[in-house]
Amino acid sequence: MTAASVTLHAGAAVVCLAWTVLVLATGRGRAARLLAAACGIAALWAAAVALAPAAALLGPAGGLEILRWLVWLGVLLFLFHRIAGARTRRLAGAALAAALLAAGIAALALLRPAAGPLAEDLGPVLLLARLSLPVLVVLTAENLFRTADEAERWHVGLPAIALGGLSAYDVLLYADAALSRGVSMVLLDSRAALTALVMPLLAIAAVRDGRWQHDPPVSRQVVFHGATLVVAGAFLLAIGALGEALRRLDVEWGATAQASLLAAALIGLLAAADSRSLRSRLRALVVDHFFTARYDYRREWLRCVEALSAGDDRARSDRLSAERRAIRAIADAVDSPAGLLLRRDAGEAGLRWAGSWNLRAAHLDLPADDPFLALLGTGEAVLELDPVAPALQPLRRAYGPLWLAVPLPHGRDGLSGIVLLAPPRAPFKLDREVRALLRVLGHEVAMFLAERRAAERLVDERRLQDYAKRFAFVAHDVKTVSSQLSLLLANAEDNLADPEFQHDMLLTVRAAAARIDALIHRLGQPGDVPAVAGREDMIDPLERLRGLAAGKPYPVQVEGGGTGPLAAIAPARFDTAVGHLMNNAAEASPRGEPVRVRVLAEGRQVVVEISDRGPGMTPEFIRDELFRPLSTSKRWGSGIGAWQARELLREAGGDLAVVSRPGAGTTMRLLLPAPGRRAA
Repeated sequence: MTAASVTLHAGAAVVCLAWTVLVLATGRGRAARLLAAACGIAALWAAAVALAPAAALLGPAGGLEILRWLVWLGVLLFLFHRIAGARTRRLAGAALAAALLAAGIAALALLRPAAGPLAEDLGPVLLLARLSLPVLVVLTAENLFRTADEAERWHVGLPAIALGGLSAYDVLLYADAALSRGVSMVLLDSRAALTALVMPLLAIAAVRDGRWQHDPPVSRQVVFHGATLVVAGAFLLAIGALGEALRRLDVEWGATAQASLLAAALIGLLAAADSRSLRSRLRALVVDHFFTARYDYRREWLRCVEALSAGDDRARSDRLSAERRAIRAIADAVDSPAGLLLRRDAGEAGLRWAGSWNLRAAHLDLPADDPFLALLGTGEAVLELDPVAPALQPLRRAYGPLWLAVPLPHGRDGLSGIVLLAPPRAPFKLDREVRALLRVLGHEVAMFLAERRAAERLVDERRLQDYAKRFAFVAHDVKTVSSQLSLLLANAEDNLADPEFQHDMLLTVRAAAARIDALIHRLGQPGDVPAVAGREDMIDPLERLRGLAAGKPYPVQVEGGGTGPLAAIAPARFDTAVGHLMNNAAEASPRGEPVRVRVLAEGRQVVVEISDRGPGMTPEFIRDELFRPLSTSKRWGSGIGAWQARELLREAGGDLAVVSRPGAGTTMRLLLPAPGRRAA
């Protein structure tokens, strides 16, 4: 057993000394130095036992064992004081006093002659004193572990487990000696192996303590690329070793296998370097553990500003629309590869699809009473979405799996929208720091979108002003034509029989008609309807639709007979809005294909659907162009019809929704207020 004791304790001394040097070289701060002292005293104790294994409990080895417990107790009390502050002074004082008293009594055993590692050599009082020292260490470690909260336990948990565990083993050793009146050599020698195995926990604790105190003076990019080089180098070394082994095993095909293996490894490394998922996992496993803060906030802020301020040059494929850039500004912070934006327009309670990034561009509107909006609550907190929640299923069917909902709160407009993100490339922990960053980015994106919307409205107002000027010019031309016709009529009574006058009259009328036709084509027929303040009109939409259909030069099929539900809207507003939408549907439909109209009662709303079987519209066209005044793709269009129809309906307390898909036609849904439901 002496040879085994020497070997085990000498090995433990070497291992503990190596960890002591490593902790001193890498750790910083008082805690790291104390942890190094805990490793160092264990190395000295193990070396003393290896030099005199016959007196493992007496002499220098016994003295260093007592000193080892005192050092460990001091390390734990220091950590306890750092997390609990002044509350630990009384506890620390009592523990130190008891430990010094027990150490003084146990030191008396050092004056006795060393007769071997037997319990009789210690005596019952001295044995009890030695037993009390590791018990004090165990109690202190247990209180430290229980007092620390979840964040603090990450830093102090390993020292409490390591030192408390070793001391608990010492309690078992001396309790067995007290009961059996003899020291177990198996337990005694096992302490050396256990000490060598546990010391790495103190080294890890020193690294964690360094993260608690400060960040290393290197950037995240340096750490990431350095870790990438280390991983790639280790991979290539392993491949090289395997290839060399294959070459030596078989001379004929070994060299070929070696060359093929190295080439495949290089190609695999290039493919891995291009994989964002692999880079994300490497960053999560290596880089994030080097820094106190999870993010480099200066870099995150510059990244967000750069993403939002990029141009909208549609001629370049690497440019993203404003909505997609807004999504990516948030998605990149949590390593999400895709997302979508739902926006809330002024005066609306629901959310509308505004754009997608790496997801399907499906136009989906969420009304004010949609269950998903109720799931969001006040819309102030970042919400991790439950994939099986019933309220999320319509969005999942339209866009696929969704992971996170980031609100876009604006100081003036409230919740202006929400960004829904797809699951990240690698597992991503959502802690308090991540949620705080996402809330800040949400505010920034909301301000960006609000400023952009204000700029678009300003452009639209300028275009309307230009249109008003153009209309003034047209009115002048109409007035000129009217003057010519009035003059013609005034002279007709006296010169009607004159052939030359008749010829001039025909030329004048023909020119006036051509001029008026050109003006009509240029302006369209806006059909402005003055609002009637303080009045709620009742109409039968089905009856008025039949009348409007009878006066159209194209076929209109009105579904339903008898009378339909009543709607609260002025007849002139209804006729103008429906007229615009019917004309648009007829222009989009194939020749001879009728425009289909029907009236529905949905809840406390009256819905009029105007459908065509035309080419349909893309979600981007509906979002950006359809309701934008003076924006049109028609040769003779004015871009007023759909916009004016929606404005007329909204002024009456209703709204206009669009259901369209390229190649599947379009359905315009006029949402009319029922009697008593008209908006104020």
